[in-house]
Amino acid sequence: MKDRAYESLSCEDEVRCIIGQAVIELSDEQQPVTKSTLALKLLSMADQDNDDERVLLYWIARKAINQPQQLTAMQRRA
Repeated sequence: MKDRAYESLSCEDEVRCIIGQAVIELSDEQQPVTKSTLALKLLSMADQDNDDERVLLYWIARKAINQPQQLTAMQRRA
């Protein structure tokens, strides 16, 4: 089921929302928020999602965590 809040967002905004959601879930689970735990959480979230477009966004989010300049470059091109 697609979340309507994401329909009007740009790719960069969606990636930021996904990262934020992962941070919130880690905090709720009382897990430390580090690059490693965040990357693992995003991988887990992607594994549970059946929407191919959203799964791609999880992978983009994982890349953005490790290479934030890539997301900034994407934003400049938009």
